[in-house]
Amino acid sequence: MENNSNMVPVTENTDNWKGLTLEQLRMRRAKALLRREVGKVKLNAAFDGMKTRVSDNGIRGLMFNDKSLVQLKTADYVFLGWKIAQLFIKARRRKK
Repeated sequence: MENNSNMVPVTENTDNWKGLTLEQLRMRRAKALLRREVGKVKLNAAFDGMKTRVSDNGIRGLMFNDKSLVQLKTADYVFLGWKIAQLFIKARRRKK
């Protein structure tokens, strides 16, 4: 979390407070825009990484890291599918 202590000065008598200067307003606006742009860049980088993994390895690229993708064989996928199916069957039985 960001420290909000510099947002609005707290004084004993708020009637004497004249507001922020133009320079202070410009700096706050610039900081807000910069934070937004940095957030966009982080999201784009994460999305591009996921897109690359999915295009290279299919949907399994989202579930496993690269080392485990190389080591998994068809039998492993069958076993994982069976375990996941069992979980769904148990959940459905509990629901009824």
